[in-house]
Amino acid sequence: MMKQKNPFQIVSDICQQTGLTVLLVGGHALGAYGHQRFTQDVDFLIDECDLQKLKAALREKRYPEILESRVVSRFGLPDEGDIVIDLMPVDSETFRKMRFQAKEEVYDGRKFLVPKLEHLIAMKIHALREQFDVRKVKDLPDIVELIRRNKMDPQSEAFRSLCLKFGSAKVHEEILNFMGRNDG
Repeated sequence: MMKQKNPFQIVSDICQQTGLTVLLVGGHALGAYGHQRFTQDVDFLIDECDLQKLKAALREKRYPEILESRVVSRFGLPDEGDIVIDLMPVDSETFRKMRFQAKEEVYDGRKFLVPKLEHLIAMKIHALREQFDVRKVKDLPDIVELIRRNKMDPQSEAFRSLCLKFGSAKVHEEILNFMGRNDG
């Protein structure tokens, strides 16, 4: 049986060899803020200008691309035991801002940058706005847990503004409703 590839090691090695920078996002990044969620993939945010270079390096490491869309490039063959790697490109200015405010965390013995809490929540709010019915099962509970574990006030003007900027008034209302349903 072939040894399972370690996506953290592979991406970390690529970044060290190429000078590229990624931000760990998604389910694994939640742990940096006290919320653990099982996930079957590893998600990285990358500057859109560096995407092609990272994609080529992953292919060289025998991590084939299995999906490419405007919002994600997916690598790995899960049927062959690969842990899927998702690359999500963002514009250079957004990436620069998020990188500047990110914190360093260790995952599987490798150091990665994780976006600040508000940026992680903003990404989840944005995903809800774009595909509410598809994303609500995963993202609403994640947002609520991050709010609770980090003692945020979801009724504050700052949180409401975050929802309006990256989502909508409906998304804010859904978050408050979900919190209310799960408090009782």
